[in-house]
Amino acid sequence: MLSISSGAARAPARSRLPPARLPRARFAAPLAGRRSRWREASPGSPGPHRAPPPAQALRADPGSGASAPPPLRLIMLRHSDSCTEDESLKDHDRPLTAWGRAAAGALCANLAAEGWAEPDLILCSASLRSRETLAEMRAVHPPLESARVEFLGSLYAVAAMDGVTADHLRETVRRFSAGDGAGARCVMCVGHNKGWSEATSEFAGAEVNLDVATAALLEASSGDVGTFQEAFDDDAPCAWRLAGVVAHGVAEPRDQGGDARANKKEKAKEGGGEGDPGQGGEGGPGDGEGWNPSMGVPA
Repeated sequence: MLSISSGAARAPARSRLPPARLPRARFAAPLAGRRSRWREASPGSPGPHRAPPPAQALRADPGSGASAPPPLRLIMLRHSDSCTEDESLKDHDRPLTAWGRAAAGALCANLAAEGWAEPDLILCSASLRSRETLAEMRAVHPPLESARVEFLGSLYAVAAMDGVTADHLRETVRRFSAGDGAGARCVMCVGHNKGWSEATSEFAGAEVNLDVATAALLEASSGDVGTFQEAFDDDAPCAWRLAGVVAHGVAEPRDQGGDARANKKEKAKEGGGEGDPGQGGEGGPGDGEGWNPSMGVPA
């Protein structure tokens, strides 16, 4: 049996080095060949907008020492570009164009890069172009499959009417985020103009214009608001902060030598606007689900 001498020399103590500082995480830069996806949140002030923190991040509560959930988030997303050439189709049944499918996927990739692509609840218009927009996004970002999804004809119909979309969305979000949707911290609403731009502007307190395949990102201005029932309470609704606007960043067909989108916009001008029934343009003629002649059609 080996014995160790009590007088054996001890190894010199190792000096302790301070822990290395890790570099700060940075948000991904726009993909090469794409336009910048971020727009300035403040109206009338062009320039890049700083990306918000990822949805999964938890904020430390210095008072309790525990982590608090992030603020409630609302994503207002307009569907991607759809076909208007086939006049036999009802407006409700117009599919996405090839460019529209690419733009929807690119928008989702940009949202995912900024940490805004994992909603708990998705409220989507039942129109074909809205459903196909969501399908293209899910193909790019599978975590969207875990969100609860509701396809609602009312989101198509209400977007064509003046000044009522915001109230309808408040009521709809409250209803579907209760019960089985309890605990939802992030809700994505997929729908149409003119209602989506109107409602987003009302929530944000600033004018916001949503082009196709574009999303406005809103956060509850108070961290004390725990549910969407509280956030959209009729008596004391919370204010919303516009964190940014994310676009698809894909060159439009006319920028690639074509003129498909340019022709659509010209038709809209000649017809009196893209929401005019029977006049063409991006709203197009048609009588989709929930539509009647006094309402026009959503874009």
